[in-house]
Amino acid sequence: MLWLARWPSFPLVLDPAYHLLMARQVVAANGPILYDWWEYAPLGRPHLYPPILHVVLAGLLKGGISPVTTIRLASVVLFPSLLVSIWLVVHRLLRPSTALCCVWMSLLPWVFYLHTTMAMAATLGMIELLWMIERLEARRPVAAGILFALLCYTHLGLPWIALVAVGCYGVLQPAARPILLRASWGLVPVLPWWWHLWNHRALLHTVSRSENLMFELLPCVIVTAVIGAWRCWRLKGTYLWCLALWAGFTLLLPSYFYRWINGEGVLPLILLGGVALEWMIGIVTTGIEGRLGALTAHRGGAAALATLVVMITCVLSPTFVSHAGHGRWLWPDSGLLHVMGAPGMTERRLEIGVHGPLIEQVVQEVEHLTTPGEILWSNAPYAVGWVAALSQRAMSSSMLDEVPAEHTTDPIDAAHLIVWFKMLPMPGDPGPEILKGHPIERVAEQELAIFLRNPRARQRAATPKAIIPLWAAMACVLGALGLIVGEARRFPRQAYLRRGRGRQAGEKPV
Repeated sequence: MLWLARWPSFPLVLDPAYHLLMARQVVAANGPILYDWWEYAPLGRPHLYPPILHVVLAGLLKGGISPVTTIRLASVVLFPSLLVSIWLVVHRLLRPSTALCCVWMSLLPWVFYLHTTMAMAATLGMIELLWMIERLEARRPVAAGILFALLCYTHLGLPWIALVAVGCYGVLQPAARPILLRASWGLVPVLPWWWHLWNHRALLHTVSRSENLMFELLPCVIVTAVIGAWRCWRLKGTYLWCLALWAGFTLLLPSYFYRWINGEGVLPLILLGGVALEWMIGIVTTGIEGRLGALTAHRGGAAALATLVVMITCVLSPTFVSHAGHGRWLWPDSGLLHVMGAPGMTERRLEIGVHGPLIEQVVQEVEHLTTPGEILWSNAPYAVGWVAALSQRAMSSSMLDEVPAEHTTDPIDAAHLIVWFKMLPMPGDPGPEILKGHPIERVAEQELAIFLRNPRARQRAATPKAIIPLWAAMACVLGALGLIVGEARRFPRQAYLRRGRGRQAGEKPV
């Protein structure tokens, strides 16, 4: 409910603008596309981003929901859905108390709230990854294979992380290898998509991002994750999934350090930290029972008091924030304090909404000054990307830098309208001198932006073309989910691998 109360501030910066623009292309084409005409217009580029999130958003748009409401709805739903998935999956694989502690750990890093809300496809992919693991342990290779295929059609990087994690788990747990091999059929439905990526592999590459210049560290999360890694190694069983996931997410380290330490890579840290947190609560419970036995007549009272002590300690823990080599400590600074609106909380660079009255005025001016098919360019690619998504216009620049254009052209010459945002200069952003030599004329000005017309632009953006109808794409997604749910209903009391879950000292085997 607290997250829902932030509705007016959504969507956050960066990724949602790209996903909405792609979803509107899917609507315009009436189906998923393999060529992106609305970025690097008018020539466009091969579309190499997986389609599922865009198909789902397009389905909401076709259902009559406005673009802003659609992307806000996704922003509100995804992070709580990830928390619910962590709770249910860990509850089934390990212990209910461990599940509670894992959810608690995920609520501590504020940057994790922000990143999972911004990186929508990655968050949806993490949900699919967690349920794939749960279905593997439930001996359901059909559902596990479907979830892996959905993951491949959701995110570019997470499928490789999943394969490394599954491979590591197979090495650590020989008894799991048969079910892992049976679930490998999920590679088959992915082959058409991978063939498309292979054909355009020369365009797909990683880029250095300014986000890698910043990171945040919560000592309580890091320390508990280290302790949790030691505990998982000792407990064995399904606890080894936490270690296998951590190994898989290290693929992010070379090119996406920020995402490894503050984004998707936080998922295995909170799982490991949850294991450690439960163990520490047990130690504190034992200590309280020994000293305050008369005051805590039963173990439940001691456990409740111990949980309260440990959790308050976590909430009040500090955060180390670093940006471009300049670091500082923030205290207290947990995600729970931020989401409750506690006074004195320091805002983050990602804590910026992209929609508001001023940007609406820019959208209205763009719709007034251009016609469908005309192309935009701006000194702020993501800002004009949001404008392009709302006005259904193409842009001669790009938001997804990992895929360059096959054929290059001067983006200013190609644009019919230039939207120059009045903003402080930022690293990598062009200055006004980039406009010199172009016969442009000012046609309008607002508080947020200046609008310049380029009379030399002639070629218009092409209409996107679908590879299959949107109804067929939606039917595939819903059919896959139906098979997963149907299999679960057929086997409601599934037996997990007989080798059992990891065991605490002194426990009987499950």
